[in-house]
Amino acid sequence: MTNQFDSREAARFLRTLRVTTQTALAQEDLRRGRSLGRATTAFQALAAKGPGEWRFPDAGLMSSDGLVLAKLSRETGGAHVMELQAQGLTGLSAYANRTARVRFGANLAADGVFDRDGRLHLVFEEAAISDADLSAFELQLLDGAL
Repeated sequence: MTNQFDSREAARFLRTLRVTTQTALAQEDLRRGRSLGRATTAFQALAAKGPGEWRFPDAGLMSSDGLVLAKLSRETGGAHVMELQAQGLTGLSAYANRTARVRFGANLAADGVFDRDGRLHLVFEEAAISDADLSAFELQLLDGAL
């Protein structure tokens, strides 16, 4: 074992970790009986803690079914703005013009409507939610199953 940092080895390790994590999440979804036809999908960030406080990934979080990408930004007043964007033709046909609820743990939920482009914007006051609260959440369609 060497004490030198090799960026290629670190990148390979992180890719392996990402694939392993996605495989574990897919297996858990299968174990719980989730499938593409369910009206609830999960978002979960694993191994995202860095040297400081956990931060929402800049590239966003992909849903467990791969149909929605969640990105986070901040307004000038400090409020969190979450944008959920349907991915691909399947995601667009599943989410466009649909009412949904995003649930963060047991205490916080926000409702909204995806627009015709498959985009949903949610705004949270800074005191209402922290970045760490955003590491795992669920998206549920309210107007019927997929």
